Amino acid sequence: MRSSFTSEFRLLHRLVFILATVAALLPPATARADVGPKPTADFEFEYQIDPVDIVAGELIQCEDETCESGDPLGEAGPQRFECTATSCSSMAYGYATYMKLVITFTDRVRESNVFTKAARDAKYKVIVLESSLQVKEVQIVPGCCCSALAATIAFELLVATIYVSTFHLSRTILGWVPLGSILTIPVVWFVFPLLPLPSGLVVGLAEVFAVAFETGFIYLVSRRTTSLRHVAALSLLMNGTSFLIGLLLRV
Repeated sequence: MRSSFTSEFRLLHRLVFILATVAALLPPATARADVGPKPTADFEFEYQIDPVDIVAGELIQCEDETCESGDPLGEAGPQRFECTATSCSSMAYGYATYMKLVITFTDRVRESNVFTKAARDAKYKVIVLESSLQVKEVQIVPGCCCSALAATIAFELLVATIYVSTFHLSRTILGWVPLGSILTIPVVWFVFPLLPLPSGLVVGLAEVFAVAFETGFIYLVSRRTTSLRHVAALSLLMNGTSFLIGLLLRV
């Protein structure tokens, strides 16, 4: 029992060492590698009245086309809705089918019509009227995730390299880490956000899937040289560290 405890303690100590080493190697500003590119919605305002500044705003998420009841897009990690004095923007794990804006200006609060979102990265024109807002999607911007994909793979490979060196494991496992990431990242980034579930639950399920799939895949191809225990720890470390670092950084 004492030997087992000592072994676990040494494993924990080395994992902490790896975390500290990765943190030290990260540049001051890093792309958000854990969650990758997120759908966005940007709002530009045009006035048919005398211009007034925006004080605050909410992007209401609804499941029915009347949007009689709904909840504001909440803040969770990179997900947020924010406004300046002249425009608003948002990033989310996923958007509801129907939405509307509720914007507080310096003179009054105005609500918009109910609108939908066609583009992954959408731009909207918001016409400010005397007592309401008219929102229309006006531009579809193709999303490109190549740089984020490359950053994620590079980051996880860095973590894997440090882990392998720390525990003196076979370096052949490093050849399978990028492929594991390539297989899981599209599912995590583009499939899980489509689930009609709360954003926090979607993130949790996506992370569990990534850890489980990469553990199974890497162990399947490297089981002759690396134990399941090490593969599971490595997968958890790569995804967990990436996720936690990502929460601290803005895109």
